[in-house]
Amino acid sequence: MLSPLLLLGAAAFLITGHLVIQRILFARRAAALGCGKAPMYKHKDPILGLDLAFTTFRAIANNTLLDLFTSIFEEYGNTYAVNTLGQTTIMTNESENFKAILTRIEDWPIAGLRLYATLPVLGPKSVFSSNGQLWHSARALIRPSFVRDQVTDLKCFDRHISNLLAVLPRDGSTFDLQMYIVAMTMDSSTDFMMGYSTNSLVEPAPEAQQFLRDFEYAAIEGAKIAILGSILNYIPHRKLQAAVQRMRAYLRSHLKAIIAAKKKSEEINGDRSYVFLDEVLKAMSDEEYVVDQMLSILVAGRDTTAAAMTAAFYFLTRDPKAVEKLRTEIKDLGVKNPSWDQLKGMKYLNNVVKEALRLFPPVAVNSREASKEVVLPVGGGPDGKQPILVAKGTSVRYSTWHLQRRKDTYGPDADEFRPERWDNLRVGWEYTPFSGGPRICIGQQFALTQIAYTLYKFFNTFKAIEPREFRPLEAAQALTISFANGCMVGLTPE
Repeated sequence: MLSPLLLLGAAAFLITGHLVIQRILFARRAAALGCGKAPMYKHKDPILGLDLAFTTFRAIANNTLLDLFTSIFEEYGNTYAVNTLGQTTIMTNESENFKAILTRIEDWPIAGLRLYATLPVLGPKSVFSSNGQLWHSARALIRPSFVRDQVTDLKCFDRHISNLLAVLPRDGSTFDLQMYIVAMTMDSSTDFMMGYSTNSLVEPAPEAQQFLRDFEYAAIEGAKIAILGSILNYIPHRKLQAAVQRMRAYLRSHLKAIIAAKKKSEEINGDRSYVFLDEVLKAMSDEEYVVDQMLSILVAGRDTTAAAMTAAFYFLTRDPKAVEKLRTEIKDLGVKNPSWDQLKGMKYLNNVVKEALRLFPPVAVNSREASKEVVLPVGGGPDGKQPILVAKGTSVRYSTWHLQRRKDTYGPDADEFRPERWDNLRVGWEYTPFSGGPRICIGQQFALTQIAYTLYKFFNTFKAIEPREFRPLEAAQALTISFANGCMVGLTPE
């Protein structure tokens, strides 16, 4: 009878042999397809990659994660591979790879690192964490909210932007504009999508403030899991679980209040022809499904829009000439409340918004996981121009932040805010602030309209905005990014 130790040794030998054979066969398939390898990050710990994991943790804590990625791109090129707790992860900022990943969603589903980020916060049935028919159904429910006649009706935006302008300090004192914008976009997105507003700008409630703290904490912790790999997804995290439970309880209480209000009055939605929450309630009796979609709306409607809007103000505070040019265009139009068509026709205003989204895309880094063995177009070989054969189950992280700052696309001043570059610039997959392909953000016109309308009304009310914070830009990383040091400004009324 063989000893257990001998059996264990034989099993280890067979497993090792199997892995070696699989690697040889994979290398042969890659060679047959003309594929090269992506350069591998030189780990001090080649087994689990813990050296880079700890460096990444520190970078997240110090709000320098994107700077860390920049330094690695500069050393290894536009595509490279790292060891993420024993698993290979590919990082890229190549537009051709973006296109391949985002247009072939069956090959690159929401899984792996991306799923680990969203699942604890948004739930398994969210439009941002689901695939296949579940995703199609959720997206179909959301889509009617963003048809043109819904987005071009500016009454909803105007209510909340007016509230914002009313509460901003007018005495020249220093304040964080980002905080006000986050509150305003929370109010407008809940009003637009659900038919009621949280009114956090004018009536901040303690439970709403706790919800926001829990939401932001959960988003940050989810981002850590996404960046550092699957092992963290299985380690108990009681503080995160408690935050998510409080968030979901808060939304359930609002859900019950909305349902009760709807029973009393069919006019709760005013003149809105379609309210997303109504359709969710009709389509599903599953309360947790509804909560999943409500959380998704808050990420899409509040966080991404707030980040992009804050970015526009952040860069404008540092460019008085751009502010002067924007105010001239606004004054030349000569109306207090522009229509949607008038906003779309304002060339410089729209260039400002484009440039802010280029330099500060709300979802700075994203990822997908290969559902089968699949080829990425570029990133392999000595010059990075060969395709790469990607093994099934491999996560690929793609950085919009770095894609949209590439000097070979945007010129030597790619890191600078210059709206005029869009006068003649034509780009495709080199500019993806709203993602692309079948899962492109269907709320992009909602975001663009709200940002443009806010800028218009703001600079029709204030003649000057100046920065009161001069530290280098630091991006806090969660499900979306934000300005770690806020957007500290002082205002001069008209």
